[in-house]
Amino acid sequence: MKNILAIICAAFMFTSCEKASDGTGTANAGTSVGKGGSLARFTIVGDYLYAVDNSTLNVYDIHDPTTTRIVNSVVLRFGVETIYPYKDKLFIGSRDGMYIYSIATPSSPSLLGEARHTRSCDPVVANDSVAFVSLMGNQRCGPAEDGIYTYNIKNVLTPVQIHLNQIPTPNGIGLQDSILYVCQKTNGMSIYNVNDPAAPVLRNKVTGKTFEDVICYDNILICYISTGLALYDVSVPSSPVELSLVNN
Repeated sequence: MKNILAIICAAFMFTSCEKASDGTGTANAGTSVGKGGSLARFTIVGDYLYAVDNSTLNVYDIHDPTTTRIVNSVVLRFGVETIYPYKDKLFIGSRDGMYIYSIATPSSPSLLGEARHTRSCDPVVANDSVAFVSLMGNQRCGPAEDGIYTYNIKNVLTPVQIHLNQIPTPNGIGLQDSILYVCQKTNGMSIYNVNDPAAPVLRNKVTGKTFEDVICYDNILICYISTGLALYDVSVPSSPVELSLVNN
């Protein structure tokens, strides 16, 4: 129960284009990271905190909380919105593309590759070989075609789009093993099997709430919804069972 309460407290730190949260992923063996959703604007990997503003990636050394200091600022393209860590990489979503940075040297992120697209809002999740990008076009974000864009990133220097799943109002996304959770605001949350990333299969859909973002935490799915948080048991990943609601 203490773990769940800690997760809930952390989840309240969500923001995106409107809210912010920690990132999620793993840097390498023995390195700790935060847990969070695809709409994050800051994340912790090891002894460093990475935070993005509209056009800059700021790096903070937090190994000693009493002497926390900024150690680097990397200029990015305009319109940066999200940051997602995976192993020794940061996946940064902006309104015109996805950018992959190496943090092999944690204090000095370096650009590895990028995938440009029509201007839109751009949450990202990834694993070793594939990145999923949620694009939603609107007056604020731009004219992109709504959908989940899938990129082969085996060569991170040149990400290649391999699929577009056209769905309405895609927002925050979460990836756990071969299951992709896609929040679609008032259109619910769709659950896809992405064992074949180029041919995702819709397995289920959860409705009745306005889904904004999601954290995958072992067998618990933490969903940021319009009224607060919804926690689900995903012991069977494609069949969430609601455990509790936490209202704002």
